[in-house]
Amino acid sequence: MRKLSDFIVARRRWILGVMVLLGILCAFLYPRVKINYDNTKYLPDDSPMKQGIDLMAAEFPPMGADKSIRVMADGLTAEQEAELLAKLKAIPYVESVAHDSSERYTSGTHSLFVLATSMEYGSPEERSIEHALEQDFSEYQIVYHNDNPGADGVPLWLYLVAGALLVVIMLVMCRSWFEPVLILVTIGIAIILNEGTNAFLSSISYPSSCIAAMLQMVLSIDYSVMLLNRFRQEKAAGLQPCKAMSAALRNCFASVSSSALTTAAGLLMLAFMRFKIGFDMGFVLAKGVLLSLLCALTVLPCIAVIGNRLIDKSEKKTFRLSMMHLARFSHKRRYILSVVFVVMFIAFYFLQGNTSIAYTLTKLDVIKDIFPPENALVIVYDNRDEEKISALEEQVLETDGVIQVISWPRLFGRAYTAAELPEILGSFSGMGFEDTAGVSFDPSMLSMVYSLYFQGSSVPAEEQKLTIPELFSFVEEKVLSNPLFASLVPANLRDTVAGAGELLENGMSMLKSARFSRMVIYTAIPVESEQTNAFMAMLKDAGKAMEGEYFLIGNSAMSDEMQGSFSGELWTITLLTAAAIFLIVLITSRSFIVPAVLVLIVQCGVYITVALVGWQGYQIYFLALLMVECVLMGATIDYGILFTNNYRESRRTLSSPEALAAAFETSVHSIMTSGMIIVLITGIFGYTYPDPTIAEICRTISIGALSAILLILLVLPGLLAALDRFITRRRKLLPEKSH
Repeated sequence: MRKLSDFIVARRRWILGVMVLLGILCAFLYPRVKINYDNTKYLPDDSPMKQGIDLMAAEFPPMGADKSIRVMADGLTAEQEAELLAKLKAIPYVESVAHDSSERYTSGTHSLFVLATSMEYGSPEERSIEHALEQDFSEYQIVYHNDNPGADGVPLWLYLVAGALLVVIMLVMCRSWFEPVLILVTIGIAIILNEGTNAFLSSISYPSSCIAAMLQMVLSIDYSVMLLNRFRQEKAAGLQPCKAMSAALRNCFASVSSSALTTAAGLLMLAFMRFKIGFDMGFVLAKGVLLSLLCALTVLPCIAVIGNRLIDKSEKKTFRLSMMHLARFSHKRRYILSVVFVVMFIAFYFLQGNTSIAYTLTKLDVIKDIFPPENALVIVYDNRDEEKISALEEQVLETDGVIQVISWPRLFGRAYTAAELPEILGSFSGMGFEDTAGVSFDPSMLSMVYSLYFQGSSVPAEEQKLTIPELFSFVEEKVLSNPLFASLVPANLRDTVAGAGELLENGMSMLKSARFSRMVIYTAIPVESEQTNAFMAMLKDAGKAMEGEYFLIGNSAMSDEMQGSFSGELWTITLLTAAAIFLIVLITSRSFIVPAVLVLIVQCGVYITVALVGWQGYQIYFLALLMVECVLMGATIDYGILFTNNYRESRRTLSSPEALAAAFETSVHSIMTSGMIIVLITGIFGYTYPDPTIAEICRTISIGALSAILLILLVLPGLLAALDRFITRRRKLLPEKSH
């Protein structure tokens, strides 16, 4: 390590130049990073829904545009409504607009228009649609809602507020006015490196793109703080700046690297999620932590030595908090604190079980109060189960909240009267029949065709029914091709049939292939609720009665799958994370008791966090729960390691009460600096971020970090004192002094 540290200091300008060049390269790569908003791409390979999606893609053509923007207008006249509809259809990249006079799209003075596009959410094309809605429709009273599961990006003001708060914390806690500049430059280069290298990945998830930079900063900024503190200590011992930095690198390497490894290991445990978004987030965040370690060991030593004079000239007094009374209290009440911790651990373990877990979160949507958003489900099934699907369809239609069902039996297997047919053909919404110029199904014209078909039949006119394939087959083969009947068919009906024939074939191919069929169910049922669970249970029970393959596809289906596996998955990740951190701390501390105590302390913090979320009346988002588990176990445990190591080192020459006081004295500044950053920065994002998914993750981490820090400062010292004989190297101990 001596040769490496000497090399870094001696070649500091070359190393700094290389790192800056890499940073510039990554800054140019950053715009090339692809962000994925589609969570279905992260389904595990053995997921029934993923298998259904793959099968559906192979067997059926796409059902039109699959991205939507809902627009609600208020106070429109009939003329304005038609005008607005035409104007919305004319927006570039809008492929269709769903709207009619039914309750589905009209409520009081409000009118709903659903814009469909194939452009990916967040793409320049999709953004241009939203820009047009904001700029070109000022004469109407409209609001719109993007059905993107993600948000519109991080507001600039949020970055500015978080950045300002970070600077304030650093200025207050650092021992030099210039140190925050060095730390921010170092972490800034590390963040650019991490963001830019994401361009080499096929894509990163939306949550990763939003929180990677912020979490990288709050989780790894203390590496730079620790190195600068050590640099100052070496200079105070009389070493020149270059030699002091070389010594600081050698003496600080073990603690800084072990801190980074525990954080990275905790984050990488997310990769054990079945839902592959865990691997995406774990890899991106762990990569960021390791790159921060690299920059702390290369960039910071270089700029600190170069800027040493500014560090010395800008030295200042720092905030100091006396912890002597807490140290004495912790030692005096060490056995009581130990009992309290055991009781807390058991109590919060059971209390956190009362907090329910959410698998989907929705953005603020003012439209949903008037027009509940549709929640679509698709059933892909074997053709031989067509008869059973017909029975299921009737059961589905009787379910509260079901708006519409599109299926082969309903559209093409049933017979309809001339009066019923236009409404049924309108059910092709989203399948190509809407917005088709020249296609108009007039019941009076259809009645003429029915009369020809049933000519000579005794069936009363009101009972004459045909299936859609029968109708079109008869018109094409018997009417339009027959000179005797051709003159009886009006030109507009002839054009209608000619235009609709191809659409009919397309519609049929969308619902039935050589082996499989699909049913589309449109509902107003929430993605997650007790009602949804009952509905999904009914659909799954129906699938068990089918002879062939049967797949459920949709947001509720994905949520249902995750609910079924998440409990066991959470246990697995919790145990793996605890085991990995235990092993790392065991190797560095050479004690079984130390990692056991620290892991239990942090796990108690996780339980407290989950219970607190439930007490506030909220559900905890499943990704937030996993993140708080991995982040707390990987990052905040470092505070416990720091305090414990300082206590054990002081215990060699001091009594237990004095060692506790010394541990507080040498640890609390670093813990408070790093702790305030992680709690306050994630808290700001958690309570102000516009996307509920990101907000929930950040808010949960903030609460969890605060819980863990309080446990480490208020409970851990008493545990260390109570277990003193098991965690210290006894042969060098001083006897305890009575107090």
